[in-house]
Amino acid sequence: MKTKYIHFTLAPLIIILAVLLLAISCKKENNDNNDNPTPPILPECKIIIPDDSSMVQIGNIVSVEASIIGFSSDAKVAFSIDTSTVSETSVDPYNFQWDTEGWELGSHIVRADAYDENNLITDEIIVFLIDTILPLMPPVPVINIAPEEGNTDTIFSFDAYGSYDNEDPAEALLFRWDFEGDGYWDTEFTLESEFEHKYTHPNNYQVRLEVMDTDGMISDTVKSLMVGHSGNPDACEGYVTVPHGGQVYHTVAIGDQCWLRENLNIGVMTKGGEVPSNNDTIEKYCFDDDTANCNKYGGLYMWKEMMNHFPLQGSQGICPNGWHIPSDDEWKELEGFVDSQYGVGDPVWDEIYYRGFDAGKHLKALLGWISGGNGDNIFDFKALPGGYWEISFSFVRAGEEAHFWSSTHDSGHNGRERTLKYDNDQVSRSYSWDESAFSVRCLRD
Repeated sequence: MKTKYIHFTLAPLIIILAVLLLAISCKKENNDNNDNPTPPILPECKIIIPDDSSMVQIGNIVSVEASIIGFSSDAKVAFSIDTSTVSETSVDPYNFQWDTEGWELGSHIVRADAYDENNLITDEIIVFLIDTILPLMPPVPVINIAPEEGNTDTIFSFDAYGSYDNEDPAEALLFRWDFEGDGYWDTEFTLESEFEHKYTHPNNYQVRLEVMDTDGMISDTVKSLMVGHSGNPDACEGYVTVPHGGQVYHTVAIGDQCWLRENLNIGVMTKGGEVPSNNDTIEKYCFDDDTANCNKYGGLYMWKEMMNHFPLQGSQGICPNGWHIPSDDEWKELEGFVDSQYGVGDPVWDEIYYRGFDAGKHLKALLGWISGGNGDNIFDFKALPGGYWEISFSFVRAGEEAHFWSSTHDSGHNGRERTLKYDNDQVSRSYSWDESAFSVRCLRD
């Protein structure tokens, strides 16, 4: 008998099993979810700009921003500074601009209140309003001297290199020097920071430098400089200062001569146009009839008044005892000693008008001359541009020219004089009408 086989496929059985397994899995997952439900999102409000404890320059505008989550769509954020509400918004991003102008310096509480119908959440930070504008500081002066010591033959170099200011570049600073430390400035405020100077007398000098910045702030410093005797004869030995007529004059040795370093300023002022008389009173002019100009430049004297109405070349005139009005030849000696190319006795000094090379530059002071006309004052003669009074009855040329009488006079009405000019490095020698009024220097006998 033949065996019969029943034929069927496994595919339907596999499908049925897969469906049963999936159903069991889904039931288990549902059971798990029911045991651990998803937690609700908690409402939160946080100030994200600026950072807590931020420091803000007072007057600036600060952006304040808060971030919120877990609120309904109609949530709002109210911002307050300290106890005052300053802004409220329902628009994301939730922020406002805080203008700190007019607020007090110090700490302020910045608060954000986020709220809807069900929630109110608050966050706060501290903001410090500060004033970071530092107070202006004066410049810092620095003195450099080379060599660090020397004698009365040494030409010292001074510079202010290394001086600085916190607000200004070094090239914007102004400098002025008092080389002797005597309270009289040898230079005016200038952008130039380097000078040379030669001392007449041995001493321990307290060199003073003032520096001014663009804000007008000034500071100074002092540096000691020891100057010894050169060993050469000192024409001013024993005469550092000379009192005369209520004034105190300083001396300066130049070669074999000893000069007063300042123009004479003795006598009572008479107004321009009035001719001094021959009496017991010394009469002077002050430029523009202003006594302040006599204090600045010295007096201006007609030739006869300067000579004390005793017209003898080389006489004392109105100078102190032991001193006299320099003659034309004595001026030539001075010019020859200070000029770098034409020495004493050179025939160039017998010429008239401007001659020599740089004697005028060396005699002119470091300050007071217009249009860059200052000299280098290398021999400390300190000639100032006091101008003069002329026979046309007017004062002229202050700041531009210096005119000095000599005691030499021609057979008529003219006295020998010297002229220094702001735009010329030479010295002029000429005759001028003796009723003009010029500056006067004295020379030791």
